[in-house]
Amino acid sequence: MQIIINQIKIIDYDISINSKAIIESINDNKICQDFMIFPELSLTGFPTNQNIDALWKESETYFQEILSASRNTQATIIIGHIEKHNQNFYNSCFFIKNSKVIHNHRKSKLWLDDVGIFSSGSHHSIIDINGTNYGAQICFELEFPEGSRALSKQGAEVIFMPNGNMHPYGNVHYVLTQARAIENQCFVITCNRVGSGHGGDFVGESLVVSPTGEIIKKLSSNQEITTITIDLNEIEQSRNNYNYINLL
Repeated sequence: MQIIINQIKIIDYDISINSKAIIESINDNKICQDFMIFPELSLTGFPTNQNIDALWKESETYFQEILSASRNTQATIIIGHIEKHNQNFYNSCFFIKNSKVIHNHRKSKLWLDDVGIFSSGSHHSIIDINGTNYGAQICFELEFPEGSRALSKQGAEVIFMPNGNMHPYGNVHYVLTQARAIENQCFVITCNRVGSGHGGDFVGESLVVSPTGEIIKKLSSNQEITTITIDLNEIEQSRNNYNYINLL
């Protein structure tokens, strides 16, 4: 299975520029049959209480353009974006295929700068795509075992994690991505942003980790769009040797 990781530079609040970069990558990689993943809040960067409503309204037109661009590929596009529902805002991850949102996840563990801006999501669910079960988490959720375990208990075989991780927390996510993969015997794939913004520097270093914790790919701290191939057979091999999931 192929995954295109879009570790891109996001410019806070410049939705037009961010959208252009996202759509260009979708079109440049339209032969991809499997997955493309983008970082947390890819269109807007991190909002404030003062600008979240305006950013959401402005970004909706561009989000529709991304939906339209998804018709150009058979890949499922995974992207972090603001969601508004019943007057609440959520830091969400959308799965997009053939111009439609087929699945989404709302961030349940809110980082300090999310609190008071986003509402917390309350559930974790998986989606079956071509016979394989997929789940999602977002950035800070990686640092808690409960969410990924809830997904694995439902049968998740791959967990995608749009990320917005800053210095000095690079090593935290490096270690815990491996931990989440090992304890849940699944692939864990993070996609971080790079560059400066939101008062800090984003570390990049997106990861693809196998069910045994092997680092299949660690990206640099620079903008990088790369294609990774994973072997889903490694999931069964891992679970034949150990069976952590059903022990807890």
